Amino acid sequence: MADRMARAWQALRTIAALRVDRAQAEHHRTMLAERDAARGLAEADTALVEAADAWQRQVIERFDPALRDAYAQVLTERAGAHMAATDAQRAAAQATGDAAETARREQARCEAVATQAAAAARDARRHADERALMAIADRAALNWMQR
Repeated sequence: MADRMARAWQALRTIAALRVDRAQAEHHRTMLAERDAARGLAEADTALVEAADAWQRQVIERFDPALRDAYAQVLTERAGAHMAATDAQRAAAQATGDAAETARREQARCEAVATQAAAAARDARRHADERALMAIADRAALNWMQR
């Protein structure tokens, strides 16, 4: 019985450790996604600044209505891309925070399972000692009664 309980607690500890590993891997994946989103935001920011500079140069150097419309369209598209990159970066940061919190919770759960397993092992040893003492006392009482 105690052996079965020890195996069950060991299985629970293994499952908890695997959950911690999975949560840490997810956190690492989201950190990489956040880094990629930050790079995308930086690229979108650079493209937007370049488009704005081109627009300003066109306005200062030569005002051409056809170019104005083309530059306005490019500037609008790049501003939209910049907004999308900003939203993606915010979402990635939120996902990273959520994954970090999940990893912390899973680590705490793993530690709680380990603590409970240690307590169960101590209780099992104490009960085994009590059973051994009871067996010794029963044998002594039986020997005393047989005399």
